Amino acid sequence: MRLILSSNQKGTVFSFDLMRTFWMALTKSTRISYLLLLPFLLLLVIWYVNLKKETNSSGSLITPLGDGLRLENMKVTISLKMMRTRKRFARLRLEPSKLLRRKRPALSRIQLDLLQQLGVSLLPLLLLQLTTSVDINSPFVAALHGVSRAPWTSVTTASSMVTGKETAHSTSSQPQLLHPVTSHPNSNDTVTVNDFSEVFKTRRWNDIDSFRQSQSPAMQLLVDQIPSFCLSSRAANTQRQYRYVFNAFCKWCLSINFSNTLPASVISVASYLVYLTNIGKSTSSINEAFYAISWAHRLAGVENPCKSDLVISVKEGSLRSVGHIVVKKEPITPEILYQIVMLYGNDKSNLKDVRIACMCLISFAGFLRYSELANLTRNNIVFHDSYISLLIESSKTDIYREGRDVLISKTDKITCPVKMLMKYLDLANIKSDSNDLIFRPLSFCKSVNGYKLRNGKLSYTTARDILLSTLTSIGLDKKYFGLHSLRSGGATAAANAHVEDRIFKKHGRWKSDRAKDGYVKENISERLTVTKNLGI
Repeated sequence: MRLILSSNQKGTVFSFDLMRTFWMALTKSTRISYLLLLPFLLLLVIWYVNLKKETNSSGSLITPLGDGLRLENMKVTISLKMMRTRKRFARLRLEPSKLLRRKRPALSRIQLDLLQQLGVSLLPLLLLQLTTSVDINSPFVAALHGVSRAPWTSVTTASSMVTGKETAHSTSSQPQLLHPVTSHPNSNDTVTVNDFSEVFKTRRWNDIDSFRQSQSPAMQLLVDQIPSFCLSSRAANTQRQYRYVFNAFCKWCLSINFSNTLPASVISVASYLVYLTNIGKSTSSINEAFYAISWAHRLAGVENPCKSDLVISVKEGSLRSVGHIVVKKEPITPEILYQIVMLYGNDKSNLKDVRIACMCLISFAGFLRYSELANLTRNNIVFHDSYISLLIESSKTDIYREGRDVLISKTDKITCPVKMLMKYLDLANIKSDSNDLIFRPLSFCKSVNGYKLRNGKLSYTTARDILLSTLTSIGLDKKYFGLHSLRSGGATAAANAHVEDRIFKKHGRWKSDRAKDGYVKENISERLTVTKNLGI
């Protein structure tokens, strides 16, 4: 493809391949600067063509302006003397304005052809910029898929002049979104990364990116979604935590000159777990580090050091060395709920008091986690004659978001959760067709001398403080309780009532018996039945 720009009888031939090579060699900021200059250049050309047409129609135009400006035979000369003083510069600005007041003639056909050819020559540059921007915003730059937009580090390898072997890695910090992935390292190469976002710049993702560039637009759209689907294999909170932990591992490796972080060596991962143990990290922190590093290597498609027997043994040893007795919170009993309802759920209670009574009863009866309670909306509740149905749209164990139904029956007691929920919805003025959250923050309105619900979600910390202050008001020590005491209390009450294990497990949405049994606190009388039946 060749483009020809002609002006009068002179022609200039540009090779498109040469233009494309020059354009791709520029950085994105330089390309943007050039594109921003194009409108000004176009205006300059239009002004020049108009001036030339006017000059040709009136002959040779000579405007004496001293040493400042002389227009003769279409040659514009600006002397240095005119630019050195403000006075002469003002004269330079005012005098040509008389010339510009004249009526400008219309552009000739030749001039229009010239502008059209100029626009055609600029069109490939614009197309190249759009094509490059698609590559730059490729989903394989992981910042577009929930990963931090922190600067990334490009890696170069220095070689010894004597042996020719690699001796060091030099890094240069560059903005992540301004540089597309263009390198394709071999399967045996190792890469030094600074954070989790560079997981999508190694190994299999470079190969996928190469495959994507040679496909049709429809296929590219499908390939572009692969990284986001891979990230969605973990919950959003898990993704954030794994990114944070893996970034900490990368910083630690760079601080002690461990250059190979992806894939990381077995000794570096094992040493990092020992380091976490020595600084007093908990068992959960050690497990998070192990699984975050493992997940990053699985996404990158490189050898996973966490599958090594050495790393697994070090992890188990770390967990044993920092292990301690787990002190669980006490479960809330039906007797405690009765005291809460008598104090906060009576006929004289306001919206603020009824809210905490309703939260306790619903969480206790439905074995609800706080995340499930906080995300409960009005359209998730269906009232029936003898029970209500709660739709739990997302849950800790419902990884595919299929939804779970929790049924809560009516009772004839004062602690009936269904009656308390109806009372709360009536006081809060939440309509049945609303999709608003049920439990939200409150504001006191002086005009009505009462509380009203605000927009937003009730935070975990605020809900915990409300519950602990409620327990303190009825004479209990708050250090023994937490929000999980409501779920644990309901599970303990059901176990002591000998509810069928299958129904019990389904109601609490547990995946394993071990998790279910961890919420149950057996009463002393049942535990003593073991020794009473030994025949001694």
